[in-house]
Amino acid sequence: MQHQSTMERWEKTLSIERDEEPGRTTWRDKEGRLIVPPDDTLKRQILREYHDHWGAGHPGHNKTIRKIQNNYFWPLQRAWIDQYVKGCATCQQNKNLTHVTKTPLYKITMLENTPPFTQITMDLIIGLPLSWGYDAILTIVNHGCSQGAIFLPCKTTITRPQIAQLYYKHVYPWFGLPMEVISNGDPYLTSHFGRALAKELGITWNMSMAYHPQTDGLTKHKNQ
Repeated sequence: MQHQSTMERWEKTLSIERDEEPGRTTWRDKEGRLIVPPDDTLKRQILREYHDHWGAGHPGHNKTIRKIQNNYFWPLQRAWIDQYVKGCATCQQNKNLTHVTKTPLYKITMLENTPPFTQITMDLIIGLPLSWGYDAILTIVNHGCSQGAIFLPCKTTITRPQIAQLYYKHVYPWFGLPMEVISNGDPYLTSHFGRALAKELGITWNMSMAYHPQTDGLTKHKNQ
């Protein structure tokens, strides 16, 4: 028998008894349940009878476990059956949705043919290991169709004017001025950014500062 040595070891650790029959050896526990050897093919055959078969009706994992445990046992049986039922395609297709679906957040609109980085959101990643004198990253995300991002190394102690200087040096030459900076709830980055950047350029500039908490997901995704 392929799993003879394993079953003999289980005789000592699981307190099971050997049942010798002509041409076949089986093991049972004190409750009379048949002990299944560590053979995934054999386990799947049992699950097909107790779960997949048309007469079984694809019961949930708790009911499947109870039915199989009446006749069979193997170590870590409950976890094995639970994973099998979770991976059943038929059960997943016919699973009832018991949770309340969330109302989708409204989409932030933009005009057609809007240039890149006209509408932006910013965030700071701080507390990073020191590298080349930097321990933070300024993330500037285009909230248009491209959702492109620019990552600029900086320091955790960066000030608002220094943020404006980074934008002026690395973003402005390519994309010009943003018309709207969307805040994800961090006023540190956006409250005085417009005034600091206008002072850097030496211009009078009216920029829209919008608060949209749903943009936090987009920025955090880029940060990851």
